[in-house]
Amino acid sequence: MNAYELSKLLVDEYSAKILIYSRDRPRTVQDMCQRLDIPVTLGYRRVNTLLSEGLLECEGKVLTQKGKWTRTYLSQVRRAQIFFDDGKVRLKFELRTGQVKWSEDWIASVAV
Repeated sequence: MNAYELSKLLVDEYSAKILIYSRDRPRTVQDMCQRLDIPVTLGYRRVNTLLSEGLLECEGKVLTQKGKWTRTYLSQVRRAQIFFDDGKVRLKFELRTGQVKWSEDWIASVAV
């Protein structure tokens, strides 16, 4: 994803709630959806997108009350910053591991 798409993902209400709620301990999608008032289908979509971008990580599995195994997820984001620099938009992520990742640059097309 380029910086523009990632910035939209970060400020998306559901994505932001998921990243904040799962920052201190692993959570299941069902728990996140119930506690954060997120529709289940959208919760799974956001989790999958955040996983694919490396902003959320599967930490393990827990047994539900119904006897099924479900995955738990932990936010990897400690800090995210958006930069506007020399006509480009970039995002900088500081992850839980201490690693720093930069997004691809995004340059807006200018109509004359």
